[in-house]
Amino acid sequence: MTTAEYRDTLAAVLREASPAAASKLAAIQRVATAGADGVLIDVFVDEDAEGTFSVWARFEGDDSFALDRLLGEERELFSVIWGEEGWEPEVPPRPSGWSRQALTDAIVGVVAAWVDPLIPVGGPDMWWEAAAPDSAAEPIAVGPQHG
Repeated sequence: MTTAEYRDTLAAVLREASPAAASKLAAIQRVATAGADGVLIDVFVDEDAEGTFSVWARFEGDDSFALDRLLGEERELFSVIWGEEGWEPEVPPRPSGWSRQALTDAIVGVVAAWVDPLIPVGGPDMWWEAAAPDSAAEPIAVGPQHG
């Protein structure tokens, strides 16, 4: 599987989750306060780096702890788990020869492209970024404020 094929296949799976993710992103924006500097879309790739991962949103700033707790589990935008019959939802496996970093970079890039148009226009003036907490790669600016 090429990089482009992997990205395209993963993007198609994420698109199916877009309505729920857009609703959660709108809720995140609604509860944002002046004490929120921005929102980080964290992509957590499992340690085995075979293909499972999760995507969570969290606030940055003085009010981040209280705001994150207010939304709780609703901050989870997407997750791939190992189910009885394989990955749920079914995402492509890590292509042969890819390192964990290559997989993480690809997933973060696809997730950033996916959430970018889902972030509501308007609301508080704050930044939005997508990143993997344990990655050396720079965060990717997303949302209407980055343009």
